[in-house]
Amino acid sequence: MKGGIGLAADLSAHTEETDSTPSRAIQIDQRLHLRLPEVHIYWKDSAWLSYGLSLHTAELSRNDGGHLLVVVDSFTYPGADYQAEVAALAIDGWVHQNLNTPPCGISVSFHQSHRKFCFDWGPGMIPFCDDLPG
Repeated sequence: MKGGIGLAADLSAHTEETDSTPSRAIQIDQRLHLRLPEVHIYWKDSAWLSYGLSLHTAELSRNDGGHLLVVVDSFTYPGADYQAEVAALAIDGWVHQNLNTPPCGISVSFHQSHRKFCFDWGPGMIPFCDDLPG
């Protein structure tokens, strides 16, 4: 609990299915896309939301020729300490709860000895690295 508050984020989203590539969306995979909220969003939040959704590419990419669009309606930090990586965990939780996919195994813990939050992205995973684990 950094500063006595801790980490938290509120994410509201929905999905849309389309036959063609959706406009104004970030391409996560060939047939999986993310649309950010209409209101201001910090660039680090958009990057971490994209990364978190990319961890579910195998389960969410369409094989029927269609496209799945995840639309983030709102994303806020309600009185919590800010750490951009929380966005990846927030969308992972949303995908797990709303799209019936298994959690991808990312987590965060507070290390008292270092007085900081440490994120675990899974064995061999390095966010934003093009080299995938073997």
